[in-house]
Parts: sequence; structure tokens; C-alpha cells
Amino acid sequence: MASKHALSRSPSPSVRAGSPQLHSPKRTRGVPGILASHHIFILQAKLSHEDISEMFELAERAGADVVSSPNDADVVITAIAMRRRLERHLDWDLAKQKYLVTPDWLRGSVAQGRPLPCADYAACPELKEATERARPRSGPPPPEKSPSKSRSRSPSSPYDPPPRAARANLGPPAFLLPPSVRPPSVQLDHAARLCCSRASPLVCVNQPLCAALDVLRRSRALESNERSALSYARAIASAFPRKITARERGEVQNLPYVGAKISKMIDEYLFHGHIPEVEEARRSERFAALSLFSTIHGIGPVTARRLYDRGLRSLRDLEAYYEVDMGFKPVENSDSTDMNIRIALELRDDLTLTIPRKDVETIHATIVDHLEAVLPGCVSTIVGRVCVRAPHIYRRGKPASNDIDIVFTHPDANSTKDLCTRLVDRLRSAGLVTHVMHLSGFHEQNVLRTAHWDSLEKALTVYRTPGDGRYRRVDLIFALPETYWTAVVGWTGGTMFERDLRSAAKAVGLKFDSSGITRRRDSKLIYPRSEKEVFDIIGLPWVDPTLRNTDA
Repeated sequence: MASKHALSRSPSPSVRAGSPQLHSPKRTRGVPGILASHHIFILQAKLSHEDISEMFELAERAGADVVSSPNDADVVITAIAMRRRLERHLDWDLAKQKYLVTPDWLRGSVAQGRPLPCADYAACPELKEATERARPRSGPPPPEKSPSKSRSRSPSSPYDPPPRAARANLGPPAFLLPPSVRPPSVQLDHAARLCCSRASPLVCVNQPLCAALDVLRRSRALESNERSALSYARAIASAFPRKITARERGEVQNLPYVGAKISKMIDEYLFHGHIPEVEEARRSERFAALSLFSTIHGIGPVTARRLYDRGLRSLRDLEAYYEVDMGFKPVENSDSTDMNIRIALELRDDLTLTIPRKDVETIHATIVDHLEAVLPGCVSTIVGRVCVRAPHIYRRGKPASNDIDIVFTHPDANSTKDLCTRLVDRLRSAGLVTHVMHLSGFHEQNVLRTAHWDSLEKALTVYRTPGDGRYRRVDLIFALPETYWTAVVGWTGGTMFERDLRSAAKAVGLKFDSSGITRRRDSKLIYPRSEKEVFDIIGLPWVDPTLRNTDA
């Protein structure tokens, strides 16, 4: 029913402390470089996550260039044998230009230490003859280069950057760039149990009902009744695709997480136009005060209740309690809850305003310019709710937002040490960042995932725009190149969408959060090379960012 708010590197002395220590596949003597001239795309549909991991490891071991788009590939590895199913993932005319082979081609080539004939491993019977005579636009894979001329690679990392001298003339590697073609839409089941498999547009056809139920969700959350709040959040995220009428009551009652109590509320809404319990909550002085307090950055449910119990009821009460006045000048680096609340109160007239898309793009461009001066060659994506339609960048579709979240990375992980701090220092020197609410460096990979998002480097800042001098909340999130796309997915989705992503990953033996995907049985890290590959690895249908708005 709803809407709200997404490489391998071997341990070595040169890898800084705190960097993820990634898996290093074993090498077979004589194998490295046998596929160094091949550009391979791994079509992950129908492959298990073990098979996907194996394909990446074998391709890396053989020196192949694993690309993020079939358009850039000479060889496409797939387990799909039927044309009808294949066309869901790959244009048929494009498929006829490629060597379309089964995973056994890669296994056999590595085992025998030489590229095997593609025609012997044609994946689709209808393409066997095309595979035999295929002439991709870039030509067939050229013969193997001699070892002395093969591309140099570290033992386990296909993502190692070229030498620094050569890097200046190269753009970012393909795996860090958005796809040149937007992933095709797929039919999503509105009755799927997990909302990360359903379509949740920014504004749904039942938005007034969602807004009413969200009052009860917020009321429960403000009282720290997490179980009840979660029940309402799940119902709001049910994403029924048609306007609910009396005729659909039976179908709605069968949706996941719509139980007897919420069904009764839906009936009340249908027949009376309102829900009595919602109206009662809206009239509550306590709910009004707690809701008001929670709009201030740094005030959560526990702090809001503590302030209410001390007799505070309004923003003026908050200002007096925190000793805020027009002369207040907080320190620039606080990372203190009380200090952050004082900053948010002092600047609330600006921080509560929405930021138009045009301003978001201008702020992003300015920050990117400064980052380029600190470390050339970085890549970034604006995440969160805001709608940004720069070339091939599609986020969640909201025309304006209360803050800006930007995920950054750089192809050379070893160059990014303290990059977040260096960027913030430069922005502060330029008068653009006035306050830093929180600043953290990279942390060692949390394999047990006892907390989320901890291993990313983050700066939660207040940014002052040149010209109008308005203050804006800007969050800068830095990810290592191998976890860039999990960071993008982890910061692009409603709360319930991200929660269900973690549940879906757990169901297939994985752990997911924005700092990476880990295989549970052996803690092996898996690295998607695109946003869509995050979904493929977990075994989920592709959900466009504009359909991940699972909150009201």
C-alpha cells in the first residue's frame, strides 16, 4: 500500500588496517592469463550464489575481464537454455552477436589451461550455429597473449587499478558506472511476502489510508512499542496495486501481514472515511508533542519522552531547555547528541525546508569538484529519496528532499584512507560545511553483522549553500570499490524494503547490509558489480529505485 524514503582484494601489507580482508582464490599453475583477452559477462539468473561466486573466482583466476553489461562482453556465461526465458534478461539480437556458453565452458577452460571452443558449450540450442559463427562487434576473442605480454594482475583482484601514471588518462572502470541501459522492468507480485519483491511507488493509489495507518505506526514507535510499530509498517508496505473498495476487501485481507485488527481498521476507513483510533491519536497532546520533538535531528523516541516528562511541550520549550538563542555558536565537530540537538534547533528554519532537485544537483556537483581536487577519479551516486535524473541515474522519484545522501568511492581502495575526513576539511575551509554532526572512518568488516552500516566511512554534515546562505543536511558516505553497489542499494530504499532485503538474503544463506554481502557458512564476502547484481545474488527480481518506497 505504500511509500518513503543499493571485487576481490587479497590481504597484503599495502592494504590499510580496517579494510575488509577479502577472499583470495587459489591459483592453478599455468592458468593465470589464459582468458586475459576475453571480456566475460556472467548472467546470474538461474545460477545459485555458490555458482555465481565460482564463476567470478574462475574468471578472475584466468585473467578474464568480467564486465558489468552484456553489451561490453565477447562471452556471455549463462545457465538459461530456453530462448523465451533468455529474452527476459538479454536482447535476442544482442545474444546472436555473442559467444553464449554454459558455466562448464569456464570450468573446462580453467581446468585444461586453455580457452575451449565456445561452440562445444553453446548454452541455447537455438544459438548453437550462431555461437559457432559469432562475430561480436569487437571481433572474436583474440588468441591468448604470451605470458610476457599478458596484463599484470594481483593474485586475487580483478579490480586492482592501473598504475597511477596511466590512471590519469582513464575514466572510472565500467563496474563502478551505472549501466548504459536501464535494467528492464519485470512483473512484480503484489502478494509477495517480502516487500523487496513488490512494487512500492512514491505515491500509491491508497495513499490516504497509508497516511492514516502511519499515524498509528508513529504513535507506537514514539512509545517504543516496536512490535506494534512493525506490524503497522508491514501493513503500510503491502503495496496493493488498486484502490481498495468493498469489493477488494477479501483480497486485501489475504495480503501478507494484514491481520484481523488492521482489516477492521480498513473496513472502518472504507465505510466511515476515517479510523477512530487514528483520530484519537491525532487529538492527543502527548502524540503531538512527541511528534514535534522527533522532527529535530538527534531527538529519538526515548529523548522525546524524557523531554515531555520534564514538562516540555513546544519548540520554544526546547530552545529554553537547550539554551539556544540567536547568539549560539556550536563547535564545528560535535558528535555529541545534546550538541547536535542544539545545532538542529538553531538551524531548524532551514533544515526543515525541502531541497529542490535542482539544488540537490548543484550541491552534488560542487562537492564532486572539491573531491576531485582531493583525489581525482572518484565516482558518486545521489541516494535516498530525491529524484536525480542525471545520465542513467534513477533514484526513488521524490522531487525534493529534506537532506542529501551521497555515496562515493574510488577505484583504488588504497588511496581512500581518511578520504572522508580530507573532503570534509576542504569543504569546511571553503566555508561550505559549517558543522559536522558525526564523522567516522572505515571500520573492520563486521562479519557477524551485529550492527548495520558500521564499516562505511561517513560524515553527517550541515552544508551552507553559497548565494542564499541556506543550511542543508548533507550526508557523505564513502565505500570501498568492492562494496560500492551494496552501499548504493543499502541507502536507496524505505526502511521496510531494507529490512526485507536482509531477510531475503538470510533465507538463501547470505548476510546483507550496505557495507557488503557475506556468505553465512564461511563468511566469504561477495562483491556485486552493479546495483542489479545485488538483487541477482540474493535471488530477487529487479526492483527499480522508484518502486522501493515502502514507507508512508
